[in-house]
Amino acid sequence: MSSEFQFYRSLVIRRLPLMVTVFVLCSAIGVGLALTLPPRYEASAQLLLESAQIQAEDGQNAPGSEQLQIIERRVMTRANLIDIANKYNVFGAEGRRSPDEVVAAMRSRVDIDSNSGRNRATTMTISFSSGNSRQAANVVNEIVTLVLQLDSERRVGLAEQSLDFFEEEVRRLDQELAIRSAAIVSFKEQNQDALPENLDYRISRQGRLQDQIIAATRDRAALNEQRNRLIALGSEAFQRNSGATLSPAQRALQTAQEELRQALTVYSETNPRIRVLKARIAQLETTVASETGQDPQEGEVESPAEKLFDLQLAEIDQRMTFLDEQIARAEVEIEELGEAIEKTPENAIRLESLQRDYNNTLNQYNKAVANLATASSRERIETLSKGERITVIEQATAPTEPSSPNRQLIAGGGVALGTALAVGVFMLLELLNRSVRRPIDLVRGLSIQPIATIPYLETAAGKKRRRIAQVALVISLAIGIPVALWAVHTYYMPLDLLTDKVFSRLGF
Repeated sequence: MSSEFQFYRSLVIRRLPLMVTVFVLCSAIGVGLALTLPPRYEASAQLLLESAQIQAEDGQNAPGSEQLQIIERRVMTRANLIDIANKYNVFGAEGRRSPDEVVAAMRSRVDIDSNSGRNRATTMTISFSSGNSRQAANVVNEIVTLVLQLDSERRVGLAEQSLDFFEEEVRRLDQELAIRSAAIVSFKEQNQDALPENLDYRISRQGRLQDQIIAATRDRAALNEQRNRLIALGSEAFQRNSGATLSPAQRALQTAQEELRQALTVYSETNPRIRVLKARIAQLETTVASETGQDPQEGEVESPAEKLFDLQLAEIDQRMTFLDEQIARAEVEIEELGEAIEKTPENAIRLESLQRDYNNTLNQYNKAVANLATASSRERIETLSKGERITVIEQATAPTEPSSPNRQLIAGGGVALGTALAVGVFMLLELLNRSVRRPIDLVRGLSIQPIATIPYLETAAGKKRRRIAQVALVISLAIGIPVALWAVHTYYMPLDLLTDKVFSRLGF
C-alpha cells in the first residue's frame, strides 16, 4: 500500500503543474469576468387592470389577459423600441448599432410579464435592465406611459368607432325602412281593389250582387208579363169602344201602334223593325189626318182612358229600364270583383314578402338603435375614464444596488469549474496513458519478473528550470486572462453584449 500511495502521489506531483494551470485558467476567467462585467441595474413597475367603475349595458369586454397581450404587442413594436432607445441614449456608450441590433437588444432587456386568473386581479410587470440605474428607471417609466396612452387610445378609439358605426347603421336602416314602407304603400295603392284583407268583403259583395241580379231579373219578368197583359186588355177595350166608328186607315194605324208597342218590349229604338213600324205609323197618321182634315204634326187627340193607359205603360217601361240598368251595373261589378278575387292570392304573396322584408329591416333597426344607445354610453364612460382601464400601482425608481452580475457566484463558479476540470484532466490523462511506469506494469504487460528497474533521473538544474517555467505560465495566465478580458470589454465590445451575441449565434 505504501508503494501504491507513493506512486499515485508522484503522479499527482507530476501532473500538478497542468492541473494548476487548468485550475488557474478557469479561476482567472471566472474572477476576471466577476471583476470586469459591468453592473446591471433593473428597474420595474407594477400595473393593474382595474374593473369598470361604471358598467356598460352590454357588459362585454375582452378578457384582461387578452387586452394586456394586445397592449404588449403594440408597445414592443420596432418603431417604439427604436424611439425609446434614441430618446434615452440607451446604447450611446456602447458604440454604433444597426436598427436591427437595437431592436433585438431592447427586446432582450425589456421584460413584460402578465398575471391573470380566475378570481384574481390582472397585473402587468414591466422591467428593464441597463448599466445606468437612472436610465433603466426612465425607460421603464416611458414604457409605462406608452402603455397607458395606448390603452386609453385603444379604448376610446374602439368606443368611438362603435358609436360611428351604429350611427351610420341606424341612418342606413332608417332610409331602408322608409323605402320599404313606401313600397308597401305604393303596392297597396296600386292594388287597393285586390288586397287580401278585403277578400271576405269582396266575396260577400259578389254573393249579394248575384242575389240582386236574380231578384231584379225576376222583377223584370213580372213587369214584362204585367205590361203584356195591360197591352192586351187595352187593345181589346179600344177595339170595342171605337171599332165601329173607325175607318180602315184608323184601324190600320191602331194595329201598327200596337205592333210598335209590342216590338219595343223586345227590340231597341235602333232596330230595323222598329224603324219600319215607325215609318208605317207616320204614313198611316198622314192618311188618317187627310181623311179627318187634321194636321198630322198635331197628332191624334187621345181620350182620358188612352192617356191613363199610356201612363201605366210608361211607368212599367221606366221600372224595367231601371232594373235593366241595375242588372248591368251588378254584372259589371261582379266581373270586376271576380278579377280582383283572382288577383288576391298573388297580391297576398307579394304583400307578405314586402311585409316580411319590412319586419326584418325593422328588427335590425331596433337592434341597431339599442346598440347605438349602448355604444353612446360606452363612449361616454371611456371619455370620462370610468370604464375598465390600466392604472399604475408602483412607478419605476432608480435602483441603488445592481441586480447583476452576481460576482461572488461567477468567481466561485470559475474556481469550482477549474477544480473539476483539473481533476478531470488528471483522470483522463491517466486513463489514456498506457506506458510502463512501474515494475508491476512490466509484469502485467510482458509476463516477466524483472531483476531491477532504473528510473529516469532528472538533474537539479532541469527540475529548477521546469518549475520556473510552470510557475511563470501560471502567473501569466492568472494575470493575462483578466487583462485580456478588460481589454476586450473596453476597446472592442462590452462582455455582456459579447456574451449575448455568442449565445444568440449558438441558438440559446
